[in-house]
Amino acid sequence: YKIASVSITGIKHLDTSIVLSISGIQAGDKFNHPGSDIFSKAISNMWRQKLFSGVQIYVTNIQDDNVSIEIAVVERPRLGNFKFIGIKKSDAEELQGKIGLTKQTIITENIRRNVKEITTKFYQDKGYQNIKINIDEKPDPAYANSNSMFIYVDKGKKVRIDEVNFYGNEMVDDIKLKKQLKGTKEMSKLTLNPSKYQGPYGPSSDKMSFKEYMKDWGFLSLSKTKRVLDPYFRFKLFSSAKFNPTKYEEDKEKLIKYYNSLGYRDAQIVEDTLVTDTANAHLYVNIKVNEGRKYYFGNITWKGNAKYPDSLLNTILAIQKGDIYNVDILNKRLGKEMSQDGGDISGYYQDDGYLFFRVEPVETAVYNDTIDHEIRITEGPQARIKNVTIAGNERTKDHVIRRELRTMPGELFSRSDLIRSQRELSNLNYFNQETINPGVVPNSDDGTVDINWKVEEKSSDQLELSAGWGGGI
Repeated sequence: YKIASVSITGIKHLDTSIVLSISGIQAGDKFNHPGSDIFSKAISNMWRQKLFSGVQIYVTNIQDDNVSIEIAVVERPRLGNFKFIGIKKSDAEELQGKIGLTKQTIITENIRRNVKEITTKFYQDKGYQNIKINIDEKPDPAYANSNSMFIYVDKGKKVRIDEVNFYGNEMVDDIKLKKQLKGTKEMSKLTLNPSKYQGPYGPSSDKMSFKEYMKDWGFLSLSKTKRVLDPYFRFKLFSSAKFNPTKYEEDKEKLIKYYNSLGYRDAQIVEDTLVTDTANAHLYVNIKVNEGRKYYFGNITWKGNAKYPDSLLNTILAIQKGDIYNVDILNKRLGKEMSQDGGDISGYYQDDGYLFFRVEPVETAVYNDTIDHEIRITEGPQARIKNVTIAGNERTKDHVIRRELRTMPGELFSRSDLIRSQRELSNLNYFNQETINPGVVPNSDDGTVDINWKVEEKSSDQLELSAGWGGGI
């Protein structure tokens, strides 16, 4: 069969040629039988564009082997007016900016889902948890094939955190763990009737009765005194106690990092549950942890270091056998992450020109509660500075900047000189401190390095303010 003609019906806004192009069908195409996949592919192509809510293909005429077809479509409605109902005008205006609704946008399920998700997160960040959103659409007579969207928002009551309960923490008490939750704080409390809330994971690990408190001479311990008073009295001066899901997820990560810093490298949050008391608009946060074993550093050996002896590197690293295991401290002292303060292994090498220096700690043995490491070093060649360029200075002359630089062509690369140069440029007070950027470009072919300084000059108003405040530039 051969397609003799193609007609398009049902279009309101789109051009016929565009619909034909999307379908992939055109007059002259050939197919073997009426059930050919040429038609199923055309329908798939059109659905994929999310422009239509209905697509059908009909055979309207057959003469010999010539076939006429009709592609009948139902265009998705476009957005006419839209309105938030049930919230303050200021909230509605802010939400419109976040969602980005514009008139004549094609209304899809993604649009509706986006409206609900952004609105929900907007109020969750404000401390609301029982948010209900309904979207109603009605034909908009002002525009052809358009719907007005009415977004009904019931944000409910603002929920406050009544309790944060920990389970499974045998070695680290609740008070220390709660201090790590910077964005998830309990509400203040003063009562003679403590909460009878029963958590989902059994009794909380850190509860202490008054009898136990007296028997263990708890009044001599500040932490034990806080534990026994907590159900009755809790004073949080700067805590709103609102629950923010984003901050809560961040706090859970901080909790594990805190455990890791204490040597519990296998610590994990096994489960966590949020329970809402809708009558009182209170929230109970329950976190179950598995602390795991506490680890210590064992033997630390070095491999690949020709420039400096093991004894010097051990002094700089300053980690002894038997110290509490903390991978963050290990990486920091190795200089895996660049520090302005220096004093790490990488900095020691890079201050002597070893720009291509690499270091990698490898666990070689884990036995009982001890972890041995081998520190593998690739020193590489010493690099000399080849070119030093300056960009972004429109008013300030190059020589004014260059006289503050310690990074000079021909000199060995030095990380501390780079940091000092950045500090000196900042002290000039001519440039925005946050944007002073030394672009370090290694040239591995010839063992040199280019340093491309980028600055952004302060506006005239900022300079005048600095001069007036500081007595002149």
